[in-house]
Amino acid sequence: MTLWLLSQSAAFPAPPSNPDPVLHEWFDRQRSVRGILCCSIADGHILSDEEWRINGAFYEVYIRGEWHRVLPSQLRDTAGGPNPTGRAIVWYTIRDRVIIYCFAPGTEL
Repeated sequence: MTLWLLSQSAAFPAPPSNPDPVLHEWFDRQRSVRGILCCSIADGHILSDEEWRINGAFYEVYIRGEWHRVLPSQLRDTAGGPNPTGRAIVWYTIRDRVIIYCFAPGTEL
């Protein structure tokens, strides 16, 4: 599986030429709280601070010009280890709409 660690601002991102093996391994083993492997069905996108927020009791992420609510079932299971990037990450695909599979906020307690 190829891992893309790019912001969604690129229209058609290419995989990095020499990805960090530690980050690659961490991304590959992440699961949602429902137990779904995040990278097996979606690409991970590291977000800037302006591309995610807390709105009431929910997180929201900014993808392709729109804010999308992150449901509690889409949160990353923290048993996968601490987020080594220190940034928020969303795993999603786009079919006829944006489908979010996993989300890790920039700061996790």
